[in-house]
Amino acid sequence: MEVKRPRVGDNSRAASLPGLAWLDLKGQTRLGTQNLVSGSRVYGERIVFLSGREYRIWDPYRSKLAAGILKGLKIVPFEEGTAVLYLGVSTGTTASHISDMIGKTGVLFGVEMAPRVGREFIENVAVKRNNVVPIIADARRPELYTAVFRNVDVTYCDIAQPHQTRIAMGNCERFLKKNGYLMLVVKARSIDSVKAPKMVFREEAKKLDAGGFNIIQKVELEPYDRDHALILAKYHPN
Repeated sequence: MEVKRPRVGDNSRAASLPGLAWLDLKGQTRLGTQNLVSGSRVYGERIVFLSGREYRIWDPYRSKLAAGILKGLKIVPFEEGTAVLYLGVSTGTTASHISDMIGKTGVLFGVEMAPRVGREFIENVAVKRNNVVPIIADARRPELYTAVFRNVDVTYCDIAQPHQTRIAMGNCERFLKKNGYLMLVVKARSIDSVKAPKMVFREEAKKLDAGGFNIIQKVELEPYDRDHALILAKYHPN
């Protein structure tokens, strides 16, 4: 899905694609997704109605994917029917918006290691959304997942681990389709607390390049998230 942005000065209707929309709220353009579960909120987000459709406002300070889109991410590879493996799903803020975009025929496998956080994800998101499958497991051990019943089109990784890139690549080797997308949130301070973040971003991108991924875009997430970047890559295994 290529992201189309509203024209400057066009306050009448935001450019939109299925599930993802730019919404004009009192002169401010806000990102939103069409709500898959009518009336349901996940993290206290605002619900608005436009042309008979219900949208949830997507907060970029609560979601690194939303921040990436607002910072110029050119491709958002989620649409009706997309299968997603989400590593580090936490309580499900971002996952719920991806769930909106992939619709009833898509599926999101949400992996979370912390049991308490995982329970919140199950209660707030998975129980209400039939396209979400919770997996309480360690992302470092993808061979132990028992609930992933198909290969996926997209792997989204947002985990605070020194070896987060290697963990993402290991999951992709097992579950991601050839020519599928990896969306990797690089947390520079989790990898190296001394090195300059830009250098960390370059080094992690090189690991992907050497591991069979073509880098499409790298987006730094400030001011929404300091010392974070989102790398979008396509998987081309040997």
